[in-house]
Amino acid sequence: MKKKPKDKEVLFKTKDSNLKKTRNKRRRKGLLQKINTRKILFYTTILLICISTVFGLIKILTKTTIDEETKVETILGLENIPIYPNSIFLYTNNMDNQTVKDMLASGQSAYEIMDRSNFEDVKEYYASELVDKGWELVLDIKIGSEGKKYGQYWVNNEKGLRIYSKINDIWYEYITIEEAKNGLSNRISNEIEIDMLLAGSDNQELLPDYPWQIKIPKEYLVRYEVSEFEDLRAVNFQKITTGNYITIYPVGYWGGKALDYQLNDYIDILSTGSEQWGVVNTFVTTFRGNSSLSGVISSDTRQREILILKNGKNFVTYILSTEDKTDPLYQYIIENINYLGEDS
Repeated sequence: MKKKPKDKEVLFKTKDSNLKKTRNKRRRKGLLQKINTRKILFYTTILLICISTVFGLIKILTKTTIDEETKVETILGLENIPIYPNSIFLYTNNMDNQTVKDMLASGQSAYEIMDRSNFEDVKEYYASELVDKGWELVLDIKIGSEGKKYGQYWVNNEKGLRIYSKINDIWYEYITIEEAKNGLSNRISNEIEIDMLLAGSDNQELLPDYPWQIKIPKEYLVRYEVSEFEDLRAVNFQKITTGNYITIYPVGYWGGKALDYQLNDYIDILSTGSEQWGVVNTFVTTFRGNSSLSGVISSDTRQREILILKNGKNFVTYILSTEDKTDPLYQYIIENINYLGEDS
C-alpha cells in the first residue's frame, strides 16, 4: 500500500514561514546591535568630552594657582628684591609726598613688619631668597660692633645692598660694593673723626646774621665772599692741613628755576678764563624734606662733589660743594647745618 505523499505546499509554506522568522530575528538582532553600538559610541564620546573638560579645568586652575604662588611682589624703589612676607611699605599713606618719591628714587626703602617676626627671621628669609637672584652675603654685623654699621650686607656684580632694622621694621639701601664689603666703615670713620675734631678744639660759629648756622672746628679757616647773586655772601671752610675747602654758595631763589638750571648757573660762575666747568653726573635726592640734587662737577684739572640746599630763612638755593668728599666736615655739614632760626 502506497503512502500518501505529504502536502508539499504546506511543507514549503512551513519552511518559508520559519525562514522569514529567522530572517526577521536576525534583522532585529542586527538592528539592536547597531543601536547599541551607536549608543555606546555616543555615550563614550560624551564621557570623553566630559573627562577632557574636567582635566582642562584642573590644568587651568592649577596653572593659575601656581602663577599666584610664584608671583612675588618686590620692594618699592629697589630692583628684584622680594618683599618680606606680612610687611607693608612704611609710607603707604604718603605716596604722593615728594620726599617719599625722592627716597625711593635714590634706592632707599622701608617696610613695616605686620606679624611677630623679628629681624633674625628677616635675615633668614633673605639668606634663602637673595642667593638665587645673584646676590652674595658678605657681612652680617651685629648691633654695637665697632667700626661697622649694623645690618646685613649683600653684593652682586653691580652694587651693594644693606638691610637693617630700627623698630619693628625693615630698611633697605643701595650702597657701593666697597661700602658693603667694609660694613660702611667709612661712615663710622667720618663720624669718629668729626667728633674728635669738635671735642678736641674750640668751635667757631658763623656770623650772627649769616643765613646758616653750624659749629666749625678751629682746624678750618672760615672765609666769606660776596657772591654773584644779589650780593649775598658765600662761605668757605678751608682745612689748614690740606688746603682743600668746602663752599656754600647762593645761586638763586628756591623755585625760581629748576634745580638743574640753577646748577648750570653755578657752573657758569665757576667757569672763568681757561678753566671751564661742566656737570659730570647728578641724581635726585632729598635735603631736610625738600627735593634736591647731588652729583659731581669738574673742570679739566679739578672735580667737586655737590649737594643743593634750600634755606628756609631767606628761601634761597645754596650749593654745597667740596674738593674732597672724604673730608668728614662735608658729611657733618649735611647732617648738622641749620638755617638761621631753625631748631637744632
